[in-house]
Amino acid sequence: MFNFIKYYNIYNFLIIGTQNVISNNNSLLFNNSGFSSIKNFIIKNNNNIVSYQYCIRIKGIFNDLKINNDGIHNTSFIMLGIFKKNKNLYKIILISLNYLYYFEKIKKNKIFLTLNKNDFFNIIILLLCKINIKKIIFTNKNIWKINKNGFLGFCIEFYILKNKKLIEIWNFVDIKFIKLKNIVIKIKNNIIDSGLGYNRIKNIKKKNFRLNDICNTIYLIKNNINLNFTKNHYFILNKLIKIIIKIILLKKINIFKIFLFFFKKKKKFFFKNKILFFFNYIIKKEFFIINKIKNINIKKINIFSIKYINESYGVPFNYIYKIIKNIYK
Repeated sequence: MFNFIKYYNIYNFLIIGTQNVISNNNSLLFNNSGFSSIKNFIIKNNNNIVSYQYCIRIKGIFNDLKINNDGIHNTSFIMLGIFKKNKNLYKIILISLNYLYYFEKIKKNKIFLTLNKNDFFNIIILLLCKINIKKIIFTNKNIWKINKNGFLGFCIEFYILKNKKLIEIWNFVDIKFIKLKNIVIKIKNNIIDSGLGYNRIKNIKKKNFRLNDICNTIYLIKNNINLNFTKNHYFILNKLIKIIIKIILLKKINIFKIFLFFFKKKKKFFFKNKILFFFNYIIKKEFFIINKIKNINIKKINIFSIKYINESYGVPFNYIYKIIKNIYK
């Protein structure tokens, strides 16, 4: 990670460290990218920027709040970002390829790129960077949409061939439009927003991959427990704890492996000072919820009871409606 930051610092990129994982943006619970955490700074500042950001993504079909986690997509991860105000992507693509070749020791024949088939300007750029045309995959996608009125801009994605599978590691978005106060505005100087997934590039297929990811996510959320927390943050935290309990029960994973995670060198301080308080809080809250649910008469269930069950246990409304429908057949 620090090699990445030092490398771009040589090219006069201003270094910015991680921001809080709890987002200041009202539309996000957590910062889910490097760009989301320092967006206003990037817009107002003319410096080229290199950053790292601890991120949590709780939407999408591949994160840990869903059943079908694929072992590649993480709920919590480190995003390495580079942001540049420039006319084109040529220089940044060139130095980024060199980073992969010489610092990450990735062979050229293992790197593939995707871009939109109508993105003629960036097709020329890739050819100027001496990318083999056989390593370029043309798609109908690779456009980052902003809303129904327009696009954010075209993007180029880097993939690594690993175990006969292409894994996306890096993307470069040429931002030409931005949304401010529900208005889409064309930017005078376009911004190149690039994010490299640190966990992806270092990923080695591990046993209990998902369990490690959930523990990392809990650690990040709990470590920011006193910073602008809302009941929605607590809801996500509780849901992750329930998923861990389910994994232990269904897959018979030894509970001590979870505790060992928190004993790792960098997390000792967290474990000693906060983990006991955290488990005490969870046990008390779950006990309170169970007692309250006992008092709900299922045959006289109302919208407030449904809302309570949904917020406490994350049961989707459509399932609750099915239960009620079966009761009143």
